[in-house]
Order: sequence, then structure tokens, then C-alpha cells
Amino acid sequence: MAQSSITPGTVLDLTRNRRENVPLGPFDSRVSAILRQDSESYFVSTNASYVPALPIRPNQTIFLREDMRYGEDDPTLWPQKYSAFFCHLGAIQRKPVGTFREISIMWWDPTTADFVLPDAGFTMTTSLGKLNGSRIAQLAAPIARLLDKYHNARPALTRVQDLLDPMVQQIHLGFDRLQTLPCTFTQLVVSVAALQRSFLEADALIRYMLEFKPRMVQASTDTPPRVEHCVGVFTIDPAIAQQFRAAGLPYWLLRPTWTFTMENILEVVEPQRPEHRLKLEAAPAATHHPTKRDTDSKIAIIHQCSRVVPWYSDPFADNEGSVISAATASPSTSCNVHQPSELHRSGQGGSSRQRSSQRFEPYSSAPRGSTSARSHRAGSSRGNPSRSGSIPGPNGGRDKFAPLARDEMPPSISVWENALKAVDRTVAPRSSRGNGGYVFPEPALVVSSEDVARRQHQLYNLGMMMDALVYRLGSPDAAPQLLSVQQWRDILVGNAAVPQMVRHDDRSQTRVSERGVLLNKLLAPAFRACGMTDRPDLSPPSGTSALVTRHRAQEMLWQVGEISFRFEFLALDRRASGLNRPDQCRECFAGSLLMGMPLGLAKEGLASMSPATRHPFYLRIARLMHDWNPRPRLAVIAKASEAREWDKFEMSELEEAVAGHYTQAFYEHFGCAAVIPARLVHEFGT
Repeated sequence: MAQSSITPGTVLDLTRNRRENVPLGPFDSRVSAILRQDSESYFVSTNASYVPALPIRPNQTIFLREDMRYGEDDPTLWPQKYSAFFCHLGAIQRKPVGTFREISIMWWDPTTADFVLPDAGFTMTTSLGKLNGSRIAQLAAPIARLLDKYHNARPALTRVQDLLDPMVQQIHLGFDRLQTLPCTFTQLVVSVAALQRSFLEADALIRYMLEFKPRMVQASTDTPPRVEHCVGVFTIDPAIAQQFRAAGLPYWLLRPTWTFTMENILEVVEPQRPEHRLKLEAAPAATHHPTKRDTDSKIAIIHQCSRVVPWYSDPFADNEGSVISAATASPSTSCNVHQPSELHRSGQGGSSRQRSSQRFEPYSSAPRGSTSARSHRAGSSRGNPSRSGSIPGPNGGRDKFAPLARDEMPPSISVWENALKAVDRTVAPRSSRGNGGYVFPEPALVVSSEDVARRQHQLYNLGMMMDALVYRLGSPDAAPQLLSVQQWRDILVGNAAVPQMVRHDDRSQTRVSERGVLLNKLLAPAFRACGMTDRPDLSPPSGTSALVTRHRAQEMLWQVGEISFRFEFLALDRRASGLNRPDQCRECFAGSLLMGMPLGLAKEGLASMSPATRHPFYLRIARLMHDWNPRPRLAVIAKASEAREWDKFEMSELEEAVAGHYTQAFYEHFGCAAVIPARLVHEFGT
């Protein structure tokens, strides 16, 4: 290259070598501009038709902006300096121009019109909602395509597996969060932005490895491919510029103005500035995370702050670490998530460890194989008629292994009902539930009273608080705790609905009010999130009759029972197998969700009326049971791993074996009756 005659401080004419009728080389440029950073001026060579300004961050901090993204530091919104480690950032797609395309949803910003609140009149929730179904469907289509591409191309992506797999996992977690748990509108916007960011970056990495990197390796002197509609990168390395040119990815090569010599530049343009195109104002209460200027540091902090962690806490953990990670050998198609608290997270590692240490661990840590522990737990279980599964004693406790005959109960699935009644309770359980706690109230508890008015009142209260009770299981503010039968009774009669003022010098204070205060303390974060703090009570409207119809009651009790069944299933699999595989467990459920199940699933999966439709779900359960201990399994369960055709008789035999093995194993591991699945048969809306 010839020596430049330009000296620092000279006004530079970038178009002095303009030659319009000759092919442009890798260091020539159709457009250019002079960019300044610190005390240095740079001229730009690019294969793009525009020049973005360099991000200017005088405070060297990263923080969420008012749109819950990261402004000019966000690699999905603005070009970053090239990073050898995050080399795929330049391949992130830009928002499509003009006609709406399927992928356009990945740049969409939610509005309050997309935020669906529960129907008024049957809930106390005033601030929790979900993303509407049409937006969920719009997000689902490109996500499904990307995941298919990922799974099909995985053998070719082994070199970037450590970087790509966590991105894919974040997509699973984030999308499942949007479908599953109610949240505030601000949390919804944060969740959507985090999901979109994970999608765009994972898509870029896959395309970089499969499409763009091969072009770089096979670069020729021929005319380069058209420039892709991607974000691109800034670079000071001519070799990187040549590679991106060969791949058809945008680049902006920065060189000091005093090095300008014979470059052919056709036009000088005004740089596009982030303040004219992005939202840069800080979000309310946004934390500013100190960072270095290099891209690696910025992206690492964004990944940390955007990380969605599994919220599911094993309610039966034996002090062995109760948070179940959603990470497996390879990400599955369904996971559940904790709300990403990007507004308040410090950006430092260890936040998930702190949350894990706060999880409720109410059960004995005695060794599982210990004879003394086994006898102690079995004795404790038998003495707890409220949840032990014991045959009713003199106090008239209900037998939890027998169905409750109530019109409000959802129709049972006979194979599961028979299996629960047949549990051999002469076997000493290996452990017990400890405090007899439930994730959600047992459906029969809600309608166990002989008093119809009391049942109606409890159903009404359950409906009013349902969103808050669901929210507490995934709340970022407090780890959920199992609640005892008595605590659930107090909740159902309304003793925990509002803060109760208790005077310590008042001798008339009752144990009921004390329990109410304790419950309110446990549930307060969820109540506050729902806007329930100022609600005076849960009293039904005066003069109202038939508050909850039979079908509505069945729908509510199916939902709470199904949540409990799915939570208990994951807990039993972990206890019985010693393995941590929630993803595989969720594939045993219709919809693959732990919570937020639409009512339509009450007629699918294990609840389907078609044996052929049910069969794949029973096969998946049976295959998991291969790893379970203690009792020996029936031979038909072992056949589940065989590739074979099943006739109707064999399908029925497998269903009986799976239901029987599940209910017996649950009793032997936890010393109590399992909550079993049910179905709905009525037409919804009647």
C-alpha cells in the first residue's frame, strides 16, 4: 500500500479517488463516513449501503432501556465491534422492511392490548395477566422452525455446542414462561424481549456456522454475494472485512483517516445515530452494570442479566438441593422458567445459587436406606391422617386412597382410580411427606364438606385467588413453600386473603387469626403482585346463589389436580430414579406444561378417550419407570422400550401396570396417596 500523504488534522476528501465504472474491491466502498471515537478519526469502508455511528457510552455501563432492551449495546439492535468469541453477532437478522413476515414478531413490542387480564367478577387479580393467544401463536411458528433446524443440524454444530445450547435452552424457558405463568405487564415486556434476543442470537449462530462460515473458507475473487439483511460488525482488521465480504455479511472497516490513500469511495453519507433510531432512556429502576468497552464483556453481562432460570422447586426434596434444573444433555422442547428480573439483577454470578439456598426443604435428611429413618417416617405418616394415606381412624379422617363422590369433582380415570384404591399400605414407606404439604390444594379437600354452601364458598375463594396461587409458584420475589392441609383450609375459607392486624396484648386472639397472619406473610408477595393488598375480604356477593356451576367447579378442580399431579410426577421420578430429567417427564403430559394448562388438555394425553391417543404417553411413562426403585416392575412395562405394535388388550394392560406402579411407588417413597389425573367430558362454556 502506498504511503499516505494525509497528515493528522487535514480535511479529508473521501471521494477524491471516485471511479464509478470499475468494480469495488474489499477496501473500496459505495458509501463512507468519518467516525470519531475518543481523540481519533476513522474513515469507513463497507459493503453496506449505510454507515451506523459507533456506540458512545461515556459511563461504560449497560442498563435496560425503556423498551426493556439494551439500546446501542444490544447486538440485536446495533452493530458491535467484532469479537472472535461472539463472531456470529454480525449475522443477527435485522428487522424486515415492508411486508410483515413470519419472523417479524421477533422485533415486536408488546402493548397493553396484548396483555390479557382474567375475566372480572371471578378473580381478585387486578395486575396479573398473560400474553394473548394470537401473539403466542405468532411466536410459536418461527420458534418451531428454528428448533427443528437446530435439532436437524446438531451434528454439524458440535464446535459451538457450549455456546449454542444455552441459547436454545433460554428459548425453551422463555417461551414456556410466557405460556404458563401469569405476570405483570412490565414482566411480560421483559420476558418477550429476552425471548426475542435469545431467538435472534441462536438463529445467527446457526446460520453463521452453516451458511456464512463456509463462504468465508471458500472465498474466491469472484463477485461477492449480495449483502444479507443482517446487523453486521465494526472491525479494524482488514482480514475480518474480507471474510465478511466473502460471506455477504455487513461490515464497517475502520481505519485512521491519516492512512487513507487510493480507496475508491463513491459517496459520503451521514452516519445513522442510535439516538435517532433506538429508545435510549433508562427503564424505571434499571440497574447500571459496569463493563469494559470490549464486546465480550458487554455480551457476557447481557447474557447474565437476561438469563431465565428454572423456577420449579421439587416440593419433596430431602435437603439435597431442591431446585430442579431444566438443563439436560440437550435442550428439549419444553421447559419452565423463572421470570428474568433484569431490572434489579446485579449482573454478577451467583444469583441463582442464592435463590437455590432459599428454597423450602421441610423433609428429613436421614439416609433413605436407614432402618430407623424408615420406621420413624412410616410411623409419622400413619399418625397423620390429613395426608398420610392411612385408613380412616376414629376421628373420621377421609381415606385419601378412595374417590370422593361429589358432583363438583371432575370425572375420574378408572384405571388410575382403581390403582390408587389397590395400593398396598402394608409396605413400610421409605419416607414421608413430613409436614403433609401440597403444592396446590387436593381437589377433594375443596369440596369435602357435606355443606353445599361451604363448598360453594371455598370454590368461590379458590377462583378468586387462583392467579395469585399460580403466581406464587414462579414468583421472583419468594421461594414457594408447600402448604399443609390446615393451611389450605384456611386459604379456602378466606383467612389469608388480607393482612390481619393482631395485637400481642389481646388475650382473645385466636389460633385462627395467628395462622392467618402467618399465611398472609407467606402469600404476601403474590397478593401484592396481583393488586390484592387493599381488598377487604373474600366474601361472596350477598344474595348470590349458585356462585360456581358444576361444570365450572369441575374445571377448577381439574386444573388444581393436574398441577399437583404433574409436580408430584417430577418429584417421584427424581426420587425413584435418582436422575434429574424434568424435560423427559414433561413429555409424559399433554401439552408438556407444568402449569397454565388450557382446559382442552383435560381431554388429551392420559385423559383422552382414545386408547391409541393415550398410548404414547403411557409408553413414555413406562420408559422412565425402567430406572425407578424399589418394587419390581411388571413385564409389560419392560416391553415399553421395544419397537413393536400394541393391540388394544396390550395397551389396556400397560395402562393398568403404569397406573399401579406409579401409585404404589408414590406411596412407598412419600408415605401418602398420590394426586391422580382426571378428565373433563362436558362441552366447555356450558
